[in-house]
Order: sequence, then structure tokens, then C-alpha cells
Amino acid sequence: MGNIYSVIVKKMFGDEDEDYDFPKTLEEFGYHFNEDEQLRNIETGNGFNFVEKEDNHRYNQKRYEAIGDIITDYIYELLEKEGLKRITIPVDAQEDEPTSFFFQTKDAQSNTDKLLILIHGSGPVKAGQWARSLIMNDCLDSGTQLPYIRWAMSNGYGVIVANTNINTATVGKAKKKIRGSESPEKHTTYLWETFVQPAQAKNIAIVAHSYGGVCVLNLVNTFLKEFKERVFAMAFTDSVHSFQHQETTEETISFFVERGVNWASSYDKLDTKLKMHIDYTPTLSAGTDKHALTSYTSMKSIFKFITKKYCEHTGTPLPEGFDDTPEEADENNSSKGMENLETPMSQDVTEDSQMSQDVTEESQMSQNTENQETSELKDTNKEETVSQETVPSEEMKQNSQMSQDGNETKDNVKSEL
Repeated sequence: MGNIYSVIVKKMFGDEDEDYDFPKTLEEFGYHFNEDEQLRNIETGNGFNFVEKEDNHRYNQKRYEAIGDIITDYIYELLEKEGLKRITIPVDAQEDEPTSFFFQTKDAQSNTDKLLILIHGSGPVKAGQWARSLIMNDCLDSGTQLPYIRWAMSNGYGVIVANTNINTATVGKAKKKIRGSESPEKHTTYLWETFVQPAQAKNIAIVAHSYGGVCVLNLVNTFLKEFKERVFAMAFTDSVHSFQHQETTEETISFFVERGVNWASSYDKLDTKLKMHIDYTPTLSAGTDKHALTSYTSMKSIFKFITKKYCEHTGTPLPEGFDDTPEEADENNSSKGMENLETPMSQDVTEDSQMSQDVTEESQMSQNTENQETSELKDTNKEETVSQETVPSEEMKQNSQMSQDGNETKDNVKSEL
């Protein structure tokens, strides 16, 4: 009986020891991004198809991840085409030391007026991405940070794009932590101390998705005085920060109430006020019940929020013709239907994992990973070759899901797919 079960499992999921030699470009996979910035099959024009081999889930998953890695590099190229520069960190890295990087506009340090900081969530997503599933199943506009970057640059902002999920590199057969980026929180702290503090901008806005909100709360707790002086707006999209489980003060909470808004996944209309039982941050509906889509559907509302907060902070009048009427969510107007997002086979394993219900579980997971990696480093001889690698990080979701009357709950929310 056991042998039969083993045969069935291998047929469904493939041989765990089998290595696949996948193509190195999208074109070799038979895909490209069309004029509407949609991932399409070159020959048929159809959207992305996860199931390449009906009876081999492992192959399909590995193929999906290989395409995802190519797309990550493609997004990096798009950021550079928009005029952003890739900055290696730590800035004082030794020749044989593993490094990470982030992106910033040429004027991020010299702009004396405005700076926008973008922070994605956890999982496989990298700099410039909100959700990989949207990039692959919908379009670049909904899945990347490009619309935010373009809006910011056209409105006189310098831009910093964080890259929080590259935390270790492989040295031979061992994993080695990247100094200053050992975790998402440490990465954003390093960026703040090394690049934001010396930047000349007097007025700073932050947009953070999901676990990015945890990083922001950590920054506010650490640099509250600076935040009060320079940060005029914090826009969150389905943030999982927690005043209950992250050490915080009444002063920090007051700052979030005064200068923050969280656009949360909800069945309610975009910008509908939502009641919260734990988080005091003003919370509005993102106009979608899909976690991955919240940064996209709330985008225009966030632009208005940042504009108004900037004018309040600087004492300047609103731009002529500024329209403060509520926006309509763009979920139903995206270039391609969202049906593929509901396909269980078309998910990232690390992203589609069930998210824990509070920050404490995420913190415990990170601590366990850190202890394990520390042990590996002690027991394994170091080699010379260094290559970057991401430590998968499970998303969490707050246990108080929001609706207008506070009674609606949603379980098993997906992270940045």
C-alpha cells in the first residue's frame, strides 16, 4: 500500500530529487509583455497558464517560480528605465561580503522638498513589486509600484524603493546574513539611517503594503522625533502592523492616528470608513476583498491623501482643480479579469501559505529562522563564491478583519502572490 501511495505522489508532484533545466528568458518560455503590459503567450495571445504538465505539480510550480525570477529581473530593468539607480548595500561592503540593493531616483538625496518611500510586503516580491500574481495574471500596472513611482516623479518627489526580502546570500553551501538587511525591519532601518536621514527632503511620505506596515511601525518607534518633523503622510494597504504585539507607545499611536490611513481589503465601497477593534489607525476600504489588489485599487485615493497631507504639513494651498470626491475602485477595470487569481495552482508556495493571525507568530518564525541560520553558519565551512538568495517569509494577517459594521471577517487571506 505504501509503495502505491509513493507512486501516486511522485506522479502528481514529481520526483523531489529531479532538477529542471528551464529557459532563461520569457521569450524562451513562450511569453512576453504586450502593449497593454500584460503577460501573454507569444503564439496564441492567451494569458499565463500555470499547468504545463497536468500530472506534475512540482514541475509546474518550479516553472512558475523560474518565470517569476525572470520577471523580477525584468521589473528591475523597468525601474532603471524610469531613471532609478540600483544602490548596493551595505555601502561599505568588503570585497567578499554578500550584498543586497535597493533603488532610488537620482534626486532622492538632493531633492530639498519631497521624498516618497515605497515598501512592499513579504514573500517572493522584490523591489518594484506589490504582487507577483498580479504581474503574471493581470498586468504590470496592478502588480508593480511603477504607477506610484511615475506619479511621484511627475509631482516633484524623489523616490526610494525598498527591497526588504533579500536577507541572506549563499556562501558555498552555507547561508550568510547580509549586514544591514538581516530582516525586513533591519533593511528599512538601514535605509533610514544611511539614506533617508542625510537626504535633504523636508517632507517625506511613505506607502507600505502588508508586512511593510510592520517595518514602518518599527521605524516610527525608533525614530519618532524625526518622523514628527519630516514624515507628513503614511499610506498603508492591508497593513499587518500591530500596536498590540509590537512594542509601542501612546505617542506612536497618536502619530499613526494623525498621519496614517490604512486601506484594508473589504467588500465595502472604496474609501468607506471601517471600524477597528484593535488598531487605532484610521482605516478605509480598499474597494476589494483581495489582499494582493489593495495597493492598486486604492492608488488614486492614496495620491489624494498624500497631496492633502503635504499641503496641510507645509501650509500650502491645494493644487488648482484638486478633486476631493471619493474614487471608484479599479478592480473591475483592470486589463484582465481576476479569475486566474482564484486558481489554486497559480500561486507562489511561500506567498500562498496561510498567514498567521498576529505579529507574534511572524516574529517567532523569524527568530527560529535566525537561530537555524546562525547554527548553519557555525557548522559549515565558508566558500568564496557569493550569490544572492531570498529567505522566504510568511505573511501574517490581522485577526480583526474589517467591515463597515465591524462584524465581517475574512479568513485565509492570500499574501503577495
